[in-house]
Formats: sequence, C-alpha cells, structure tokens
Amino acid sequence: MKTNPGRSAYRAIFGAIVVLLVAAPLTTANAGWIEKPRPQLPYGVFLDGQQGSVVLSMTLDRSGRVTSTQVLRSSGFPALDQLAQNAADHWRLSPDSVVATDLTKGRVEMVKFVNPPPVPGHLLPNTMPYWAQVGLSRGR
Repeated sequence: MKTNPGRSAYRAIFGAIVVLLVAAPLTTANAGWIEKPRPQLPYGVFLDGQQGSVVLSMTLDRSGRVTSTQVLRSSGFPALDQLAQNAADHWRLSPDSVVATDLTKGRVEMVKFVNPPPVPGHLLPNTMPYWAQVGLSRGR
C-alpha cells in the first residue's frame, strides 16, 4: 500500500488545529491568578444587607495585570459594582495563562458578595444582652 506524504502532513496539521481549538477553553478555565484579593465589604454595605454577583469583563496586559474593567451584568447595587471593579484593578494573572483574547476582548469573571446569615439572639455565643447583665427587666 502506498501512502501520500502530502496527505499525511495535511492530517497532522488538521489534527493539531483541532487539539488547539479543544484545549483553548480549558486553558482559560484553569487560569492561574497570582493575585486575586477578595473585595473588602464596607460596614455600611454589610449593614444594608446588599448582596449579589457582578460579572466583569477585564482586559489584561501581557504581564497579566488588569488594565481596564467593564461591568457586563450588574448586581443591582452600584456600590457592589464599584467594589468589584476596584478589587479587579489589583488582580494579576500568571503571564503564562494570558491568552490573546485577554489582550483584546477581555476575560470574564464573576465576583460574588454574600452576607453571612445573622447571628440569632446574641452577638457572641454564650453571652447575655446588656439589659440582662445589669438586672434590668424589659417591662420597667
């Protein structure tokens, strides 16, 4: 049986392209963030009970630093949207994880803000409210 060397080379190139197209989304999914600090939730936002998720599009430079951010989906609270953008400005991706689309289109990330459930009864476990400590009753 005689093989055509031109056809074998074509198949090898086509196979390599298919492998690259299949593996490209997996490389962005397993991105290596060097710095990705969580956004600090101000006390006022915490007390208001604001929570939700913000979807950001971030363009990066070749070193992995975030150069610009844009809100793709708002949380419904402008304060949370701004907190997410401010936090993303300090993120840094590993340079070997940066792909060409990160430089032009941007990388999409979601930032979640979730308030912990309120502590029932007392602020600290095994403590009594102030009025009970000083012997005051609620009816007086």
